[in-house]
Amino acid sequence: MKRFLLSGLASLAATYAIAQTPNPIAYWVTQSDIIPGNPTQMAGAAVVGDYLYIMGGNNYLDGDTGRVYRLKINAATGELSDCTEMTTLPAMNNFNYIGEQVDATSDGIYICGGGWNATGPNRNNVTSIGVDANGNFTSSAWKESPAFPGGYDPELGSAVIAQNGYLYAMGGDSESGTPPLYDVCVYAQTQADGNLGAFATGAALPTPCYFSANAAIGNNLVLHRGLTMKNSNSSVTTEIYVNTVNNDGTMGSWVQQTAAALPAGRYNLGLVAVGDTVFAVGGRASGGTPQNNVWRSKMTGSTLAAWETTTDAQLPDGVRYHSVVYSPQSKSIYVVSIRRASDGAISNEAYISAPLFPRSASAAAQDWSLYE
Repeated sequence: MKRFLLSGLASLAATYAIAQTPNPIAYWVTQSDIIPGNPTQMAGAAVVGDYLYIMGGNNYLDGDTGRVYRLKINAATGELSDCTEMTTLPAMNNFNYIGEQVDATSDGIYICGGGWNATGPNRNNVTSIGVDANGNFTSSAWKESPAFPGGYDPELGSAVIAQNGYLYAMGGDSESGTPPLYDVCVYAQTQADGNLGAFATGAALPTPCYFSANAAIGNNLVLHRGLTMKNSNSSVTTEIYVNTVNNDGTMGSWVQQTAAALPAGRYNLGLVAVGDTVFAVGGRASGGTPQNNVWRSKMTGSTLAAWETTTDAQLPDGVRYHSVVYSPQSKSIYVVSIRRASDGAISNEAYISAPLFPRSASAAAQDWSLYE
């Protein structure tokens, strides 16, 4: 049975626009059993149109898995429903779809890297697929891009698609030990059919890292580096960088946002951009303890402000191995693929934020208390 928990009341604000500042998150709803019978952790997630997709990870049925699930987003309430198993990802071979880097456009889903192998190599390209207006995949099989340049084969790195339509993948663990961690950033243009153009090598990161996180506001890429030493969960960092990219995909320099250092060190953080604001969600503190933080930082031009730590309701529990996405349809943030701090369980839950902008008139008439 689905379960919903409320912890506050929503407030109203001006009509949503891409550059507007989102409302404070007044509460989080917990929806359980989102993938019936198959709790999943360490998966990637993406929103395209009216649907949320959960891809790969580790689950109860298979262990490490290539399964893909699609869930319908209710624009009026934010609820997830109609869980449908979609085309499975290509065979894992020498890597797993764990901690893979996922992003999406209105036309397709892109999965970069993936690994978790004791000896390597990791996956060294992008798997992608087109998505139509009804949420269906436009081909019977996932596409495989050519290999990343320079032998780059990341796991536990990060990726993001900027307003210019280019996908940027960066950082990660090589597993092979040469180098132990990457400072590499590669980029390629997304295509209307879900394919990618040729890869190019972009601006190197300030230092090698993994368990990193990305978000994009316009053509500003935001980077949190996560861990900076291999096999050291105490090498957390608070440092945030921004790189302003050009319409042809080329990159500027990484600029440290000194005023926007995180309030505390994190890795396995979730970053998501909504309007003019970046949210930092969950993740693990030095030593590995999962956290429930929800922090926000507003971007002006290409500069981030200091993080606000009390504006938004915090998550119902600490989370790790999670994915964080935003739905323009429901105006909510979704945290999925959760392993909870309170009991260490793979929760099979989604944490769904209060709407960050007013929903439609029909949505306003809906009441979450119906689902308590």
